[in-house]
Amino acid sequence: MNRDNEVCIMGMGYVGLTLAIAMIKKDFIVHGVEIDDHKLALMQAGKSHFYETGMESALKNAINTGRLTFSKDVLSKPYSVYIITAGTPIDKETKIPRFEIIERVGTQISEVMNENSLVILRSTVAVGTTRKKILPILKRKIKAPQIAFCSERTLEGKALEELFTLPQVIGAIDETSLKRATDIFHRITPTVLNVTNIETAEIIKLIDNVYRDTQFALGNEVAEICEILKLNGNEVVKAANLGYERTKVAFPGYVGGPCLEKDPYILASSLKEFGYEPRLIMSARLANEKLEGRVANRILKWTLDHQLEPQIIKVVLLGLAFKGAPETDDTRGAPSVTMISELKNRGFMHIYGQDYLVSKEIIKGLVIEPIDITDAFNNTNIAIFMNNNSSYKRIEVIDVARKMANPSLFFDSWNMFDSTSISADGKVSYGSIGWVK
Repeated sequence: MNRDNEVCIMGMGYVGLTLAIAMIKKDFIVHGVEIDDHKLALMQAGKSHFYETGMESALKNAINTGRLTFSKDVLSKPYSVYIITAGTPIDKETKIPRFEIIERVGTQISEVMNENSLVILRSTVAVGTTRKKILPILKRKIKAPQIAFCSERTLEGKALEELFTLPQVIGAIDETSLKRATDIFHRITPTVLNVTNIETAEIIKLIDNVYRDTQFALGNEVAEICEILKLNGNEVVKAANLGYERTKVAFPGYVGGPCLEKDPYILASSLKEFGYEPRLIMSARLANEKLEGRVANRILKWTLDHQLEPQIIKVVLLGLAFKGAPETDDTRGAPSVTMISELKNRGFMHIYGQDYLVSKEIIKGLVIEPIDITDAFNNTNIAIFMNNNSSYKRIEVIDVARKMANPSLFFDSWNMFDSTSISADGKVSYGSIGWVK
């Protein structure tokens, strides 16, 4: 048996559980540590606490074969490999990253590991965190601990596919750690990229995400420009990109999720001690963050223009997960959460929410009323599509428009529908990001 065949993964959230399933499919034996009692109970019963294609059956099979076990606390038995996948949130007010969770996990590992244990950090961190924060903790127990960094870069909704295909980028404290980590991930995916040091591996994950965030910000600024000029932003972006390989402007839309909402701030925190602010990156983040407020202002203006009172009309948000393609039930960093706050701040009181995957319990936790798709448009004054789940594209918009109140606003944030069909009878107004009729 390979000496690194038994792995302890610290943190059974999205990153940890998907990695565990992928490793088990490659004949590893995995023990998962999760402190959340609810999540732990679900997993021990063979149920996933999040939606991911293929996860439920794979989880049950892994448990039934005895290759996946769980506990709330780290076991006293030392494992040959520990992988840290604990979260690294940012403070909602100050936007300062919080690393106390992974520091606590590092301390727990240090109390049970031995000199042969390899620790792999997979959480997203500020550059220098592994060497400056985790390594000293491990040194309390082991004089020369083996440690590596290998970030998670999968797309939610496709993780169990991408873990077997995406290149794994690894940096390590020494050659021994690098070789062991490389051998482990080579069993999962054909391509492993060894980089010069831990810090290089840490920043690559951050660069991947700020690149996407910046791309989206350009698309959203183009949309705002087109709104000012009374142009159709969707048409502009489509025509600018078509057959012209040098232009790849992103289509406008909300930007959120557990990575993009925080990784620019994590990167910026890495540079504070050097007195440098990544101005382009932070400008892009702020541009994406203001979109919900900008849309809410348009919603309020339409309401007042039609002599309606925000306090009494019915508003429905459709698509509460942070994205719709690939579909997920994850509401962490979801634009819908921000939109709820923005609408309430403008006086809207009767807000309902619908999503094909997000549970009614979670929707209630957002302090809005859950509603089924069959009732979502009945006498609704304002319908706002917050994500682009493909199921929405099957809606018969002419029938839907007939069910809505008079007057009403059908806000197609993702440009999924034919505006002329929706507004044909004159009682329903059509709106979208990047286009003000």
